[in-house]
Amino acid sequence: MKDGMAGAFSGLFRRRGRTDPHGDELARVEAEITAFGEALAGHPFRPDHQAHSSRLLADYQRALDAYERAKRDFTGDRTLRDAADVLRALDEGRHALACVDAAVAGRPRPHRLPLCFFDPRHGPSAEEVRWAPAGGAARTVAVCAADAVRLAEGRAPIESGLRERTPDPRAASRTKRRPAHEPAPPASAEDPYGTCPVPAGTRQRRENRGSAEVQLSRTDRRAPGLLVVHLERADGSWVDLTGPAGDGGQRRQLLTHGSVLTRAVVPVPADGQDTINLSLHTRRGWRIWLHPVEDIPLLTGEVSSTGTYVLRHPGGREPLRITQHEGSAFSLHALRADFRPGDLLCEGTGAFTAAALAPKKPCLLYVRSRGPWTLTPTGAPKRR
Repeated sequence: MKDGMAGAFSGLFRRRGRTDPHGDELARVEAEITAFGEALAGHPFRPDHQAHSSRLLADYQRALDAYERAKRDFTGDRTLRDAADVLRALDEGRHALACVDAAVAGRPRPHRLPLCFFDPRHGPSAEEVRWAPAGGAARTVAVCAADAVRLAEGRAPIESGLRERTPDPRAASRTKRRPAHEPAPPASAEDPYGTCPVPAGTRQRRENRGSAEVQLSRTDRRAPGLLVVHLERADGSWVDLTGPAGDGGQRRQLLTHGSVLTRAVVPVPADGQDTINLSLHTRRGWRIWLHPVEDIPLLTGEVSSTGTYVLRHPGGREPLRITQHEGSAFSLHALRADFRPGDLLCEGTGAFTAAALAPKKPCLLYVRSRGPWTLTPTGAPKRR
């Protein structure tokens, strides 16, 4: 990595800048890629899976992935509009590397301010505002200080056509896909859903290898449950929850063939039956259990994970910032008492950052996602 990372792409884009009218702008982007590559190549951190926490390793890998994504996305760019995704990838990579530095030094993880929604060249955002494009629906966006002032005064933002766009399916070839055999990165060093808290020998947990039809016994047929599934390997594996029926009365599929997810945390509504039934298809090992409701983790600070997740919120209209780093559809719901999805608090697609408000009353928050995401409380909750 040290030998080739920093200068691998330098000559290619420097030559293009001599004839391209956008060469000067793109040369600056290229310089940022090279500088970040040099920072990675010269960084003193050396990953050791035995000596370092999984969250630290995940942050380091996120920095490497962001650098590779920036190089890949820069290929073929002809204007600064094309390079907007490169600037955002570099911003994510710098934050990931800053998290590595903080963890090594024993400091808290640094707060991440996303780049200005309207133009990543404006730098980090200063506040979140409501904005709607012409003929479109209003949404909350993170903007720089100058754009926040302009919007507050009723003027248009300093927009150059570089704001975040809905991904074009035709550009899928430019999006890195994790190999099917590669598992998703761990959520954190202390994953509350990483270890089964249910005593061995009970009927609320099972562990084995290979395909199987499995039943877990509820402790109370009138109460909902929280199902946790762990697969040793995602490639060629999938899990169906065959009873009770999912939303709309249909068979609910938790993990599908070809998914990179090796874990699912899913609320299961009560249906009056004594058991929860699953169908597992895999050649490798698996672990499943009904997670005690009292052990659902409390939202006290930033949480990063991948895939579905459930958190307990103590109540109060607390502002939240949600970032999905990559993936497809995302939604954040407040669960009803029966564990069915209730109010929709946030939704998005692909890589995005948005704001939401937690409900006033205490509740469980349910993340639906197939990609990596981060949820961060951004202010004191209003409990009155």
